[in-house]
Amino acid sequence: MMKSVKQLIFLSILLVIGAAACKKKKEDEDTGFDKGPVLVNMADNYIIPGYSELKARINTLETAWNNFLGDKTQAKLDIAKQAWVDANISFQHVKAFDFGPAMSSNIIFTFGTFPCDTAQINSNVSSGSYDLSLASNSDAIGFDALDYLFYSSGSLNKFQTSANACTYVSNLVSKMKTEIAAVVSGWDSYRATFVNGTSNESTSPFALLVNNFCKDFELCKTTKIGFPIGNHTLGIQQPNYLEARRSGIGRLLLIENIRASRCIFYGLNLSGNNNGQGFDDYLNAIDKASLASTIAGRFEYMYATPQSWTETLEQMLTSSPATLENFYDYQQGSVIHMKTDMASAFGVLITYQDTDGD
Repeated sequence: MMKSVKQLIFLSILLVIGAAACKKKKEDEDTGFDKGPVLVNMADNYIIPGYSELKARINTLETAWNNFLGDKTQAKLDIAKQAWVDANISFQHVKAFDFGPAMSSNIIFTFGTFPCDTAQINSNVSSGSYDLSLASNSDAIGFDALDYLFYSSGSLNKFQTSANACTYVSNLVSKMKTEIAAVVSGWDSYRATFVNGTSNESTSPFALLVNNFCKDFELCKTTKIGFPIGNHTLGIQQPNYLEARRSGIGRLLLIENIRASRCIFYGLNLSGNNNGQGFDDYLNAIDKASLASTIAGRFEYMYATPQSWTETLEQMLTSSPATLENFYDYQQGSVIHMKTDMASAFGVLITYQDTDGD
C-alpha cells in the first residue's frame, strides 16, 4: 500500500512538471507573433548587406594602401586612413552578429580587439617574422593595430623608410580581407538556417540574435566607456583603454555602435530607415508596448547624446568626465531593460556572462 501511494505521488509530480512544460511551450507558441519575418528582415536588409559593405570597404582599404605603396605621399596615406575609418564604421554595424559564419572566422576578435599590443606590433615589425594566426598576436591585428600604425607620430616617415612596417600593414589588411570574405560567403548557405531558426532554444538563431544583441550593447558600454573612465579600476581613468585612441575617432565608433543596436531593435535596414519587423514589433505584439516604448526612448537618447559632444573621448576624460560617467550609467540602466526585461518577455535565456553583475 505504501509503495502504491509513493507511486501515485511520483506520477502526480511528473504530471505537474509535464503540464507546466507543455504550458510553457504553448505560451511560447501562442504569443500571436511570427518571429520569422524578424529574422528575414534582419538577414536580407541588415546583416547580409552589412557584411557585404564591410567586405567592400576592406577591399577599398587594400586598394588605397597599395596605391600608397606605389607613391608614398601624405596625400595617399590620408586616403588609406580614410578608407580605414570607413571600414571601421562598417564593422561597428555588424559586430553584434557573432554567431554562424562570423563565429567561425572569429572576426569580432580579429577585427575589433582593443587596445592593441604595441610592443608585440613593434616586435613583429622589427623582426619581420611572425604568424598572425597565433594567440600571441591576437592583440597585434585588426583595426586598432592599424590605428597605431597609421596614426602614430612619424608614421609617414616610418612607412617611407621601413619595408617591414609596410609589409606588416599589407599582411594585416590581407588577413581581414580573407576573413570577411569567408563570412560573406558563409551567409549564402547560413541564411536558410537563420531565417528558419525561430525557436527559443539557446542554440537557435533567434536566441543567438537576442543574446548577441544584448552582449554587443554591453561590450559597447563597458569597453568604449566603462574601462576608460575607470569603472573597473576604482575610478582611476584608463585613457590607454580608449578605442582608436591615436586617430581620436572613438566617439564616432561609439555613435555607430549604438546606431547599429538601435537599427536591430527597430528592424531598420542598413541605411537606418525602412522600418521593418524588429524586436519592438515583437514586444508590442505580446502586450509589452510600455517596455518597447521605454527601450525606444532610451535608444533615441543614447544615439543623439554623443552626437552633441564636440570633443574626443580622451579630451572629455579631462574636460567633462561626469558627462561620460552619466552616459555610462544611462547605458547601464538600459541593459536591464534589454537583457533582463526584453529577453524574459521573449522567453530567451541569456547565456553569456559579463563582469558587471547585472
